[in-house]
Amino acid sequence: MSLETKREKIDTIDAQLIELMVARLSVAKEIAQEKARTHQPLTNKPREQEIFDKLDQQVASEVRPYVHTLFEDLILVSKQYQAHLIKEIQDQAEQN
Repeated sequence: MSLETKREKIDTIDAQLIELMVARLSVAKEIAQEKARTHQPLTNKPREQEIFDKLDQQVASEVRPYVHTLFEDLILVSKQYQAHLIKEIQDQAEQN
């Protein structure tokens, strides 16, 4: 397989990842709304540990540290998005 073909394959995978990340953020939005409504904390350490435990079972040891880093970043971005949304919800509630 040529380098160009391999890059095209990466581009296809990237497009799929984008769709999945947008879908994940959509669900994160729903979770943020629920957290705001029920006054739950932004961070749920047991849930995060559960994600990493599953990851450890599903990912080969050779790439596990790199996948861990990706998921750490993904969780961080999700929490940043949720924090933004929760603040918007709280600001709207204060205005009403």
